[in-house]
Amino acid sequence: MTSSPLSYKDKLSDGAMYGLPSGDGPSSQGDYPPSSADDVLVQRISGDNDHMLMMAYYSKENYSGPSFTIENGYTITFRDDGQGDDKVAGDGFYTARITADVKAFREQAKDMNKQMKKDYKATKYHDRERIADPNADESFDLSKFDSHNPTSVSGMTLALSDYGPGIVGPKSKSKGLAVNGAIAAPTLEALDATDATTTLDSIKQNCIMITNVGVVEDSTRTWNYCTQKGNVRGPWTFGTLMRELASKTPTQKASDSELSVYVKNWLANWSTSQTINGDPVPARTLVDSIILAPWLAKSRNAGAPAGQLDMRFAPFKLMAIVNRYDSRNVSPFAGPFFSGFGEGRFVFCLIDANCGGPLQFTVIFEYRIHIPNTTNANACSTRLAWAQQWVNLKNFRLGSAAYNVALQNITDQFSKCGTNTGRPNQSSLNALRTNEIALVLPGPTNPKRWEFREFTLDNSTGNVGNLKETTIGQTPADKYNVQVVNADVQRMVNYVNQNQSIILNIRDTVPLTFDGVPFLAGATRVNGAATGQPPGAYHWDGTGSGNTSTFITDDKTRYFFSLGTCVGCHAGETQTAFTQINPVFFGREAKLSGFLSGTPGSGGAVEFDNDSSNGLMAVKDAAMRPSTNPTVRSFNDIDRRARDLLSFVSTSCGTTLAISSELLADPTNMVH
Repeated sequence: MTSSPLSYKDKLSDGAMYGLPSGDGPSSQGDYPPSSADDVLVQRISGDNDHMLMMAYYSKENYSGPSFTIENGYTITFRDDGQGDDKVAGDGFYTARITADVKAFREQAKDMNKQMKKDYKATKYHDRERIADPNADESFDLSKFDSHNPTSVSGMTLALSDYGPGIVGPKSKSKGLAVNGAIAAPTLEALDATDATTTLDSIKQNCIMITNVGVVEDSTRTWNYCTQKGNVRGPWTFGTLMRELASKTPTQKASDSELSVYVKNWLANWSTSQTINGDPVPARTLVDSIILAPWLAKSRNAGAPAGQLDMRFAPFKLMAIVNRYDSRNVSPFAGPFFSGFGEGRFVFCLIDANCGGPLQFTVIFEYRIHIPNTTNANACSTRLAWAQQWVNLKNFRLGSAAYNVALQNITDQFSKCGTNTGRPNQSSLNALRTNEIALVLPGPTNPKRWEFREFTLDNSTGNVGNLKETTIGQTPADKYNVQVVNADVQRMVNYVNQNQSIILNIRDTVPLTFDGVPFLAGATRVNGAATGQPPGAYHWDGTGSGNTSTFITDDKTRYFFSLGTCVGCHAGETQTAFTQINPVFFGREAKLSGFLSGTPGSGGAVEFDNDSSNGLMAVKDAAMRPSTNPTVRSFNDIDRRARDLLSFVSTSCGTTLAISSELLADPTNMVH
């Protein structure tokens, strides 16, 4: 869809901006705001050392509106209408006059150029895929800038994700230099083993995907149901998180009996067949024998009232606490259900009733971060303060008492009842998701398949705050992916082909209905092998080109759409064996998929570059597209998330690189 962020800088002739050859824009962009800019440039203004022009370039398929506005320290409107500071209407270059100390910025660019020429290798991500060009020159062209010509700052902006605060190269222990006129925070000098640790390394370890046993089995905050040790009312226990969901107000916490009813009602969703959005969801009847009956028996034997669940015997183990700042919505047009702060998550797995080991069943509590702001809920300064709380975790030893206290101070801001007074039960929960194969009894008409379900807090009269099973985000019903020529597959293909531009722009929201019929899945399954040689690994597709009505015409659009579904991402598109975080027993750290870690995961994952040491999981296009030479894509999502976070906190709101960083940000709208 897009080239690297610097790919357009040489298309600008000296002295003026010229439009690139224009093409047909998308048929309908609706209300979709710009995604990541293809390039960001700055230009000196003669005789003005307090302002510069900034241009954000968007190809036609990315954005073609007349203007857009962002808030980054102050309100900035970028225009492509030929008015004011914009030179040519409709050329894709959106121009704004920004406030800047031009002399200080030039010195910063000069210093960064020196460091980047020593050791910087250009790296970026687009839609989760790692894109690297080690031969690209990402330095800032000072001579061009001094000649008052548009000059790309994209390379400098991306370099922030390598160096972090201050112009600090790999393995450097410098205390940091001024960034956009502000003194950067100290680097890792106070930590252990800093000689071999960069700021980015520390953020990846401490601030993104936290699976360390010293954290997820902290006896002060978690509970071991097999040993009956820890703190059963700890803030990170399954029982406490459910109690917070079941509570009406912070001062009216759910009683033990109310909590038991709440959890039993949730589990009952598996015990009977349902139809959700027209999609049949068969019962998974083993829920009673595997989870509910043993739990009730242990509770009764320990003295609980008849039929009441005792949370001491909740058979769930915390595997990970996850920072999804990368899923934030940076658009100034975001509606009331979007968050400029992303999500926080807790990931649990089910434990066998006899404590024999983990079962193949994961539960994810996903919370949208809600931080009130009287002026603008997405204000840069408020987002920066939230992101900095996560980054500050790098200053503590992972799993230490101080680290766990700091982490709880963060999680309390989204996990507790009262954190969002405008939502049911004043909860910040966005969704509770499950992914399991443990509850199905296989048979001739009911094969054993991994199944995804989704629950939200009910807002209907009489059921406010209950966990309600709902449709699966971004995933059509399974019948649309049988990959044969029929009306259902044709409908799915029509959706993809008709919405190519917004799918490529990573701004599509799969609708509840399409063409007047139900579209989103009530539950979805990996109906085939998750890993292995393509096209055998499960993915979303229509049929071959022999039937145009069921053929997805664009290869990238097919991939982006398939990756956006739960069963595409948890299977063939990433060579993931169903779970991104693998269920694990107490005392062991959970293993991660290759998509997350860059190293092949379990379950037969195939890495297509045959290099397990480069930190990248290489995956061949699951549909073998293009047929002449299928694309191989590289993933390391923890690295991607860490770079996004580090880049954001490495600037001060309203400064040149902060504005550029926001324009180049590529947050994901995927549910996973």
